[in-house]
Amino acid sequence: MQRIDKLEVHNLRIGIDFHAAERDGTGNCTYIRNIVEQLVRLAPEHEYVLYITDASNAYYRRFEGLENVRLSVVPSPSAFVRAVLLGLQTFRDKIDVLHATYYGPPFYRGKLLLTVHDLSFLYIPDSFSTFDGVKDRLLVPFFIKRARAVLTVSEYSRRDIVDAYHTPYDRVRVHYNGVDPVFKPVEDAASARRTLEGYAVPGNAPYILFVGRINRRKNLTRLVSSFNALKAKGFGQSLVIAGAKDFLPDEDEAAIMGSPYAGDIIFTGFMPHSHLPMLYGLADLFVYPSLYEGFGLPCLEAMACGCPVVSSDCTSLPEVVGDAGILVRPDDGEALTGAMEKMLSDDSFRRDCIEKGLDRAGRFTWESAAGTLATLLQTIGREG
Repeated sequence: MQRIDKLEVHNLRIGIDFHAAERDGTGNCTYIRNIVEQLVRLAPEHEYVLYITDASNAYYRRFEGLENVRLSVVPSPSAFVRAVLLGLQTFRDKIDVLHATYYGPPFYRGKLLLTVHDLSFLYIPDSFSTFDGVKDRLLVPFFIKRARAVLTVSEYSRRDIVDAYHTPYDRVRVHYNGVDPVFKPVEDAASARRTLEGYAVPGNAPYILFVGRINRRKNLTRLVSSFNALKAKGFGQSLVIAGAKDFLPDEDEAAIMGSPYAGDIIFTGFMPHSHLPMLYGLADLFVYPSLYEGFGLPCLEAMACGCPVVSSDCTSLPEVVGDAGILVRPDDGEALTGAMEKMLSDDSFRRDCIEKGLDRAGRFTWESAAGTLATLLQTIGREG
């Protein structure tokens, strides 16, 4: 997590499967956008071909005028057809190294660097559709074996990849996610409250916050159960759940909506990146009881905004939160309720967590992550 001031480079033509940059609200989108923005700045002598799907996406305007970046549209009638066409285009473009996330083109025979965030499809299969689960279990191990090197975002995920697929330890490298500088404490609370009212978040009402895709592995039924217990004890906060719906079975949704305090549970839906710092910054508490994470970026974003964190103590989350928040077992509802109650009631402890969280969040940068990526791309590009 150290900053990188200068990077020695060797000219390469680097291809990047960049279509995830069009999927707002997903961890893959946040990762690939930030890592590539830093990469093209850190190693400008390289030529970058970004393989995209929708050239009209407004996000791509930020690459206009960059001489070392070219956008290349890969038609996408289906995921398989797109993957085949991607392989053909990389051959035509004479790519030295291709970076992809989870899968590469099926017939690609060039040098491949693969990022795999986590193996949740393997360990939490009921948080995926049947099709997505089968696809991931078939394709990810194939491309892990095919890649020259694998990048992941936590030591936990590194151990998972090594153990699950018998991958040599030194072929898997870790670069932690970073936190965007826009995530910082709120400076104009009145303006932020007016913005959040557009998402049905009451202007001056206190709230507990969850941010993430609405998926079974986020353990929202446990969160709502603990929220119910807090309300029964007289706590006045609402519960704000921000994120796009992903894969949430009907029984989980029914359990959430069946809360006796359903009127105090607010679903904002997808919220743009620019508004999230306001949501974090005005929250009394951020709670993330996830069952499985490759990293846990929302915890880092919350800490950077000065919001205290209660999180699961499993998978990668202790690497992110450290001693800056309260970590509890995700299957222990009583412990989760108690942690939330302590953070809301003990002002001295709460202030201490906020200070530690701000300090800890400052150690995670996208520049550092991109430096690791750039070094690996150059190493692979020089190999025979």
